Amino acid sequence: MKEEDRNAEFTCVLTAILENGETIVAKGVTEGKIALNPGTMGGLTFSPVFIPEGFNKVMNDLTEEEIGTTHRQKAWKLLIEKIRESEKKGK
Repeated sequence: MKEEDRNAEFTCVLTAILENGETIVAKGVTEGKIALNPGTMGGLTFSPVFIPEGFNKVMNDLTEEEIGTTHRQKAWKLLIEKIRESEKKGK
């Protein structure tokens, strides 16, 4: 398999509906590639075979700190930021 044929990305989209009915959506993306050989098994189905951009190991082999830079954490941080912004506007 060619290197360019192994490109992949994972996206996490989170939605919050506030008490006032406002809908807030946040999206986080992690680009990377599919590994030629799986890493540590377990976790989510893609974790042993997905190498995030900027790393040389699969998701399952990342430290907690490194995982904090991936799509899920990006989406959570953005969602929290947007909720806080909304709360400031409502005051």
